[in-house]
Amino acid sequence: MMRSFFNAVTGLNAYRTWMDITADNLANVNTIGFKGSRPIFQDVISSVTIGLNTVTNTMKATTYGAGILVDSTQKLWNIGNFKQTGVNTDLAIQGRGLFIIKDPISGANYYTRDGQFRLSRDGFMVNSGGLKLQGFKVDEKGKTVGTGLEDIHIVQQLSPNATGQIKFLGPTNLNADAAGISSATAFDPNNPQSYNYRYTVTIYDSLGTPYQADLFFRKTTTANNWDIYLRSDIDPNNAGYELSGDWTGVQFSPFGSLVYDGAVVQREPSPDGKSFYYYLDTGALTVATSTTSGGTFPADTDWRIYVGESLQSVTVNTNDPIPNSYITQYSADFVVTAEQNGYAKGDLVDVYVLSEDGAVVGVYSNGKSLPLYRVAVAVFSDPEELIKKGSNLYTSISTPTIMVPGGAEKVRSGMLEMSNVDIASEFINLISAQRAYQANTRAITSSNAVLDDTINLVR
Repeated sequence: MMRSFFNAVTGLNAYRTWMDITADNLANVNTIGFKGSRPIFQDVISSVTIGLNTVTNTMKATTYGAGILVDSTQKLWNIGNFKQTGVNTDLAIQGRGLFIIKDPISGANYYTRDGQFRLSRDGFMVNSGGLKLQGFKVDEKGKTVGTGLEDIHIVQQLSPNATGQIKFLGPTNLNADAAGISSATAFDPNNPQSYNYRYTVTIYDSLGTPYQADLFFRKTTTANNWDIYLRSDIDPNNAGYELSGDWTGVQFSPFGSLVYDGAVVQREPSPDGKSFYYYLDTGALTVATSTTSGGTFPADTDWRIYVGESLQSVTVNTNDPIPNSYITQYSADFVVTAEQNGYAKGDLVDVYVLSEDGAVVGVYSNGKSLPLYRVAVAVFSDPEELIKKGSNLYTSISTPTIMVPGGAEKVRSGMLEMSNVDIASEFINLISAQRAYQANTRAITSSNAVLDDTINLVR
């Protein structure tokens, strides 16, 4: 008889725990990135008596239960709804991953789904507790450099960068109908009759001072052949404009595609192997000479004219494939599109994070928008290994897989993930727990009544 009392008490304890868990879920219904929990119930057996039915030759058992217990709580990792906030540094993860944040005092890493980040006074991306968001450093093209995690730090002031490269982009076309200019007419930047077209681009020195650089395109009397000149006033040691040597060997096929003549191809492959560099310095033409075996770069102070990545390739008489650049020669107007890699000093204006790949971009007053980092994402094979630490943080004794966003794990900028708690379901759980608790109290009341009746037998 006493067993029923104790069994019912375990039910009271278990369903009170369920109510505690449900109340915690409801209390965090508006907590960013919160993951609800549920109890894992297990029955308890006090003893089992096993016997053999000799008539039917079957086993029979009498089981005495000892009630119920809450073995553990399980976190529910389904993704909550996304809420658009319009704040550039608010982030949400579409996937199983978690943000990695670092305690600047202890150096310990924590994990969170709470993407409420802001820019600190020192330029770090931090959460409300001052823990620093972790990411991978990237170059100006957004390519990851290095493999180690770093505190995401936004440079408040962008130092000036001297122009070191002028790059042709598409569309760029040199008019095939332009008349060739005889070598008897010397090139003179002040004589429009000595060249066919001029294009001006702004370049910068190491102090961020802007200068004008002129590119002159001169068609020679040799079929489909052009010379390109660069003139700039950036040389402080010489008054007026400095004129470079001409960029020789620029030749087009009858079909308008850019080719390069000569048994030795004068070029140098770019680091990615997809394009080639040609160089102009402030004195005379400097060209890296190489074949398929490669060559050497001129000094970093040389001006560079860059022939961009191609979509096709042609073959010269050395059987060495050379990509077509974005420069074409068709019977159409002159069109030149070029960019240079220099800029003046800039102050930070804004910070935003690109959706999908999680690139953190700084926007500066000089017009530059530079990718600085990519947000790191931690993925655990078993999220139940994560231990709650409060303040929307988790720790783990196991090592996660750390990756950059993209693919299955995407970062959504200007959004936050809401709690995944469903109020309607929690109310049903609350009612179920209450009724189960009430039923167990009835079991105690009934057992007490039976004991009263038993005691009254002797009256």
